[in-house]
Amino acid sequence: MGQGPTEPEDRHPVRALWAVPRSASTAFERMMIERGDHAVLDEPFSAVYYHGPDRRSPRFPETEPDATVPAIIAEVEALAASGPVFVKDMAYHPGPALDALLGAWNSTFLIRDPRWSIPSMARIWPDMTDEEAGFTALSRAVETLRAAGTEPLVIDSHDLCREPEAVVGAWCDTMGLAAAPDALTWESGMRPEWERWRDWYGATSRSSGFLAPPDGSPPAPQDARIAALVERNLPVYEELRTACLVP
Repeated sequence: MGQGPTEPEDRHPVRALWAVPRSASTAFERMMIERGDHAVLDEPFSAVYYHGPDRRSPRFPETEPDATVPAIIAEVEALAASGPVFVKDMAYHPGPALDALLGAWNSTFLIRDPRWSIPSMARIWPDMTDEEAGFTALSRAVETLRAAGTEPLVIDSHDLCREPEAVVGAWCDTMGLAAAPDALTWESGMRPEWERWRDWYGATSRSSGFLAPPDGSPPAPQDARIAALVERNLPVYEELRTACLVP
């Protein structure tokens, strides 16, 4: 593992999990909420990508004037002045600003086989874009860290959900955190952190722990565009998989 970012002396660590959609990232976030030792932010840069004055997606018509990258970073850094912070977000949400964040925050990555993740997302957004699949931005971030001499820490969602205690324990070791096995289970229910994207968090809100990955092979997408999107991202996933954390 390469040398991670050096934390400024005047603030606590910021630990960021950059994910692809539909990868159990919210369950990981829920575990961090259960730990109780971090301020937890849920996808703060999604407001920048979908609603900000410089938004990069036309999906939603409303604009939030304050949803800018500098404003989100300032919020995170203000929280870090008081205690550790955990940020869960999609790798594509910050756009080009992600490169600078990789050097400033302790970043790790969460992936999932696109044969599962992309059809799952397409069931909610059938018009999802290549960028929203998440793999391109995440792969670029991994390569950015490698170019800077840091070996990235990547977690595969299926490993995480199959062996949460081992995977989370190994992640905690790497992050310099004490293991907290009690945080692997929680009380079900919707969280206030999830209000913006509550329609996406139904399964996690009903859960009381990491859900075991589905058995068998993923079903073939019926939509040709989605099938092609899966095929384009499968080699990217396989390459990222070679960097995965092994408990």
